[in-house]
Amino acid sequence: MNKSLKSQICIALFLLLFTCSEQGKAQQDPMYTQYMHNPLTVNPAYAGSTDMLSAMFLAREQWVGFEGAPKSRTLTMNVPISRYNIGTGFAFINDELGPVKQNSIFADIAYHLRLSDRGTLSMGIKGGFDMIQIDLMTLDLDQGNDDAFSQNYTKELLINFGVGLYYYTDRFYFGASTPRILRNSYDNDGINITSLGYKERHYFVTTGALFDLNDNIKLKPSILSKIVWNAPLSIDLSANFIFNDMLWLGAGYRIEDSMNFLIHYQLTDQIRVGYAFDLTESELRRYSNGTHEIMVAFDFLFNKKKIMTPRYF
Repeated sequence: MNKSLKSQICIALFLLLFTCSEQGKAQQDPMYTQYMHNPLTVNPAYAGSTDMLSAMFLAREQWVGFEGAPKSRTLTMNVPISRYNIGTGFAFINDELGPVKQNSIFADIAYHLRLSDRGTLSMGIKGGFDMIQIDLMTLDLDQGNDDAFSQNYTKELLINFGVGLYYYTDRFYFGASTPRILRNSYDNDGINITSLGYKERHYFVTTGALFDLNDNIKLKPSILSKIVWNAPLSIDLSANFIFNDMLWLGAGYRIEDSMNFLIHYQLTDQIRVGYAFDLTESELRRYSNGTHEIMVAFDFLFNKKKIMTPRYF
């Protein structure tokens, strides 16, 4: 794949994701194959749903080997404050696509309402900001002196907030959320390019359940739907087999996009690691070596006498 073609595809991807008209808009938020282990990034109501302080780091390299391909780094933390039936959370996301770099910092708070002996409904809100930088001048163009790419673009702070609902038991969960309600504009008088449009609202609906196949094996299917105005509906279907509450082996399918394979292992009572590999169905598979995603999670157990229970949701 020659350098010129790579540059053209990179520019096309950039325009697809950040040029928004009334006729066509694309998904602009990062996607995750291990979404079932990373719910706080899209749903603030998840904050505090576990009974301990939890931290997670996730790195995603999409379309490895393709110049300018998306890269994401995510760090989240959340902790319950049981005395007040609330949970708090924090998320930092670094997302890159070719010349586009976005850093996001958000804080979450959720109130947990016990509906029965088994079920709890959580209502959450998140608030924070995005920082956008587009280095147009770093692109290799076939034709020089193009005024549309003669200067960079910076948007220092795009303040936003989101809301979510999350119902969970020890065997089932359902969540619905929109992590960014405000349609922030990317327009900037200092950039000499056609309107970059808006940050579109993303709506997420997710659900999952846990089934005992026998004393040592469990099955956990899950679904994540992502809805964006005037963009194709995105649906992730996944199923994980859990062996002895230690090893997770699973597979998934993102409709009309990719198939994936997952592995998750409980190293210790407090440390979990995960890996996912995606095989895309599009023509990009000719130019890339798939997508890789690595996750490390840590559960802080301050009370040494407390018995750790397996984390399924």
